[in-house]
Amino acid sequence: MKSFFIIDGNTYIHRAYHALPCFSTSNGQQINAIYGFIKLLFKIKNKFVPDYIAVCFDYPSKNFRHEMFKNYKANRKPLDIALISQMPIAREAVRALNMLDVEIKGYEADDLIATLIQKFIKNNIQIVVVTGDKDILQLVYDEKIFIWNDSKNVMYDRKNIEEKYGIKPEQLVDVFALMGDAIDNVPGIKGIGEKTALKLVKKFGNLENVLANMNSVKGNIGKLLKENINEVLLSKKLIKLNKQVPLCYKILEFENKDLDLNKAIPFFEKYEFKSLLNKYSTFKSIKSIPATKVLCTKKMVI
Repeated sequence: MKSFFIIDGNTYIHRAYHALPCFSTSNGQQINAIYGFIKLLFKIKNKFVPDYIAVCFDYPSKNFRHEMFKNYKANRKPLDIALISQMPIAREAVRALNMLDVEIKGYEADDLIATLIQKFIKNNIQIVVVTGDKDILQLVYDEKIFIWNDSKNVMYDRKNIEEKYGIKPEQLVDVFALMGDAIDNVPGIKGIGEKTALKLVKKFGNLENVLANMNSVKGNIGKLLKENINEVLLSKKLIKLNKQVPLCYKILEFENKDLDLNKAIPFFEKYEFKSLLNKYSTFKSIKSIPATKVLCTKKMVI
């Protein structure tokens, strides 16, 4: 079965920025996040050798969730200028490595990922989303969909998500709605944490059924449900990923192409990645480098 790796670009740029020490080019452009990001892209390209690969980014402006809730993500601290300056370079890096980057105004990377899965899962391909974002777990609605958390080296599938949470992956949106999300300023219901949210969703199936049966929920939890109906329904709208973003790509556009050194080496030179130049300049006369296929004996590509 062919495989399609979809990478959450924003997650890994942020992670690399905070994980790696600060280093810059001779003209002062900080590039630590880009270097870490490139290492991840090479790891996926060369270790897993997917048939198709895409990198999704948040569009750098407000999105449709801000129209529903003006305070969406309002509590987030402003990004460091050094990180902001590396975001456009991340797109440049993807193209330099002969991959396709995807972003569209008004949507987040998670919505693009959800739409790509919805669009191409019917092609009978294995889809692996590379992210550390727990909200993406709601998308594992098919046996051919996996979530790989690179930092933990964990590959999630339907079975181990059900074992971890005790519910189906697609029910997690209801759990997350009840809990809310302080990072994104999604209100949820203050006083209801993961344990209680899971218990309610296990018992009633989904958020709508939880609210339909709130009179049977005793004590403070029942009171909280009654007092926060609008907030929790809004939270579900904010957390639920949009699978209908207007993307017009065909699967062949995401083909995992050989590394084109005519693109890659000028990029490495521009941002003074000496270790990458030392590694790949010796191949300059070849012009392109195919990845070495690794044997995968399991249906999960790990």
